[in-house]
Amino acid sequence: MLRRARARWRVVADASRLPVAEGSATAVVIGDAPLFAGEVTRVLADGGVVVWSNALGADAPHHVPVDTVVRALADADGREWDAVTAEAGWGLWAVLRRA
Repeated sequence: MLRRARARWRVVADASRLPVAEGSATAVVIGDAPLFAGEVTRVLADGGVVVWSNALGADAPHHVPVDTVVRALADADGREWDAVTAEAGWGLWAVLRRA
């Protein structure tokens, strides 16, 4: 996906210490990985989105329910968050924004 993406800038990195400036990411995509909420909220620009995905849904090794993700992001930056969620087959995903 990264090779095919038209985006000029993209990063694959250790999620606990992203090499990205504060408030500079318009999107953070997390697929089947642990959530580092403090780091996500640090790099996310105002108006940016977080895409949270579990290919195996609740059976994924790193599954975290979306309501838990919302609370973790809110706790990390002190702001409210909204989520739109969907499921297909056994997978699930959410697009999250600051409220």
